Amino acid sequence: MTHDTTPDSRRLPEGFEDLDQFLDRWSTPTSHERWICRSTTPYPEVLRFYEVMFARAEEATVYLERFPLDDMPEPAVNLFRLLLAMCHAGVSVEIHQSPAVRHAPPKHALQILTGFQPHG
Repeated sequence: MTHDTTPDSRRLPEGFEDLDQFLDRWSTPTSHERWICRSTTPYPEVLRFYEVMFARAEEATVYLERFPLDDMPEPAVNLFRLLLAMCHAGVSVEIHQSPAVRHAPPKHALQILTGFQPHG
């Protein structure tokens, strides 16, 4: 799928276009949705996402620090959501080596209804 890259239609900030491949799956608005995404994604995909995002995390953080959390342009919001999802993926990679906790009930027992706003 190709995207028009005019300034008004970019999905990610300039220089981060290579991360576009992850947006449809990983750019979710709430912590609960990020947890669901992580736990239902095959581990090799979680690992790949985590490795690619981790390599760009510092650069992305520096870029995002120029915006207030409640007033980011949409491409920056998408990049920020990818960073938040990377943290969720990190739990799978660094702790469980699995998308979800092994030998635990598959249903998430705690549903987070609201989180740190505006990015849940």
